[in-house]
Amino acid sequence: MSDNEATTESLYEPPPESNDITEKARFFYPKLLDIQQKGHYTYRRTLASPSQHRVTTVDPATGAKREMLMFASNNYLGLSTHPRVVEAAKKAVVDYGYGTGSVALLSGTSEVHRRLEQKIAEFYRCESAVVFPTGYQANVGTIQAMIGAGDVVLSDMYAHASLIDGVKLSEGSLKYFQHNDMVHLEQMLNRASRFFKGKLIVVDGVFSMDGDIAPLDEIQKLAKAYGAAVLVDEAHAVGMIGATGRGSAEHFGLDGQIDLTIGTLSKAPSGIGGYLTGKAEIVEYVRHFARSYIFSTSIPVSVAAGLIEVFDIIEHDAELRNQLRSNVDYLLAGFHKLGFHTFGSSTAIIPVLIADDIKLRKVCKALHERGIFATPVTFPAVAKGRSRIRFSVMATHTREELDTLLNAMSELKQTFDLS
Repeated sequence: MSDNEATTESLYEPPPESNDITEKARFFYPKLLDIQQKGHYTYRRTLASPSQHRVTTVDPATGAKREMLMFASNNYLGLSTHPRVVEAAKKAVVDYGYGTGSVALLSGTSEVHRRLEQKIAEFYRCESAVVFPTGYQANVGTIQAMIGAGDVVLSDMYAHASLIDGVKLSEGSLKYFQHNDMVHLEQMLNRASRFFKGKLIVVDGVFSMDGDIAPLDEIQKLAKAYGAAVLVDEAHAVGMIGATGRGSAEHFGLDGQIDLTIGTLSKAPSGIGGYLTGKAEIVEYVRHFARSYIFSTSIPVSVAAGLIEVFDIIEHDAELRNQLRSNVDYLLAGFHKLGFHTFGSSTAIIPVLIADDIKLRKVCKALHERGIFATPVTFPAVAKGRSRIRFSVMATHTREELDTLLNAMSELKQTFDLS
């Protein structure tokens, strides 16, 4: 096979059955090396600068540093380098040191952590909030704590993997409904009422791979009608949708009404951590029964201090949100004009369908060579036949930078016959 050809095998092809648990690694590794050697591996590229709309990377082929346009970051509002956020974090490092040294329930809670939890609760117009070390742990821990034997989780089939993992760690059952299909959800709720006790509907506010929005208003109505609770993962919604960036509930006029609102602090908030917010009784129950919270060291105080500034900026700086909206609309219109399928996205997550995995790798390599940082998404992250480049838009991208991407994709559409 020539250097210009990609392997015809999938990187995630199931390994043969074996009694040796390490056999799967020996099966996978040569495939990984093959793709890397052909220059079609675009994961784990090294940054040598802050994650901004323009970044310095270490080129995997040459080892040389180069500047690239970043279209693969969740830093939607550019807050990771905002002066107020950086200064707050720097001051907290001086005042509180590098790490917390303990889990939150023991000695790992500072006054800054408490202020952050209060800030998040007030931001969502809820009674209370609890901060986890990561968004993944917030989802896993909350569901594990709340769902017991005889309960069922009804999950949108495109819900984030961490939500599904939470059900697997609980004693409850998991059922899927078709993506954003309210007729199917109602059928599932009707059936679940006959066979299960507690019912929890689980959705992403903004779906992480397709960039579309869950119909939370319709979901809330169905939940009330069938006596179910609702959990919405706001990881990609906070700072992006809603009149003041408060996410899905605000977008649909349901502020403070959702049973379980979970989010990550690593997307638009640009830090690390996760949170649950809602009624105080629910928050405190999860705080004391979520294993991923109880047995994990709390986030550094410096991160918590920066995040307090982040939520203040999201709430009060309309200019950033408006610029993000403008950039999203411009790029979506450009992709549609070029004839690309973007999965119905209306947010800063803009997937472009390239179903052929070989073409997808070649396009991503060609974008890299043109100084554009973008990443492919393939099975098992998405279903087979739905592979895509997942472009992420930032408020700090200039119109000229967006045009650079559109011009490159127009050229590559012709080069690789992308229909």
